[in-house]
Amino acid sequence: MIKVIVVENQRIHREYIENLLLHSGRYELLQSVTAADIAVQLLRRASAELVLMDIVVNGSLDGVEAAAQIRQLRPDIKIIIVTSMLDADCLARAKEAGVDSMWYKDASEESLMDVIDRTMAREHIFPANSPTVHVGYIQSDEFTVAEKDILRELLNGLSSRQIYDKLKLSARTVDWHVKNLLEKTGLPNRTALAIQAARGNLFLIKEETDREIK
Repeated sequence: MIKVIVVENQRIHREYIENLLLHSGRYELLQSVTAADIAVQLLRRASAELVLMDIVVNGSLDGVEAAAQIRQLRPDIKIIIVTSMLDADCLARAKEAGVDSMWYKDASEESLMDVIDRTMAREHIFPANSPTVHVGYIQSDEFTVAEKDILRELLNGLSSRQIYDKLKLSARTVDWHVKNLLEKTGLPNRTALAIQAARGNLFLIKEETDREIK
């Protein structure tokens, strides 16, 4: 039996993965945790052969940051990112961190078990691109790079002045991009825009608390 550690802070998804492993006949759940930093500590002594980990989890590390540390500790272990996070940067970061495969919870054509089996057979399974979602009237891949940068900071709760300072752009440029975002999406204001982007899991935003999501 292949020993597995699951890192997932959303209970419904965690229980789904646990049940999948339980009925597989070939994978054994060694431990299930909600925080990525706990998983890193576990793998200093645990004999797991596979880690299934979300990106947005509890603790001080996100799943990709934890994957990079795990890869340093355990070059032999297989790591699969299992996520709803559509931020294109996460796909690139996962590959750079040494993740073996990536599976999108809501948009993958293959089943999770197929991806697990193929990964354990030394394949690397990654989507060609991040899935897209609707934000107002348009698809998320219709945003320009600059618009995505500004939208990410709106989700982070930054004011216009803070965005100017962080992105090293003029006030006029930022306001122009925000105006374009609202016109493209048909949304009435910045708040509605940020809410839509958050619902679509477009960007990885660090949580201020480590509370488990029930």
